[in-house]
Amino acid sequence: MYTIQQASLLVEIPASSIRYYEKIDLIPSIKRNTQNHRIFDDQGIELLKLIKCFRNLGMSIEDIRENISTLNLEQEEINTQAILVQHKEKLEEQIEVLNSYIHEIDGKIVT
Repeated sequence: MYTIQQASLLVEIPASSIRYYEKIDLIPSIKRNTQNHRIFDDQGIELLKLIKCFRNLGMSIEDIRENISTLNLEQEEINTQAILVQHKEKLEEQIEVLNSYIHEIDGKIVT
């Protein structure tokens, strides 16, 4: 078991972010010890690592929530590849939209 400070150091996420993720129900209720301090098991650490990975890839909190909420973390293995493929498709759509904006701007620039 890990304290929030240990989890924060291990996963390299600020403790304040972990508290925020709990507050907005991004992560399931965190277990607490007899002193009511948050404690994390290995599965909780893996979930935090996954959230960090998704955030680093630009995934929105809402998208992360949707992907995590569909998982029964005790029964089901996380299909990270399927989630990443879906996120990649969204990014590619955004690239197309941005490229169309750039093309439009280029057409309006007078040289």
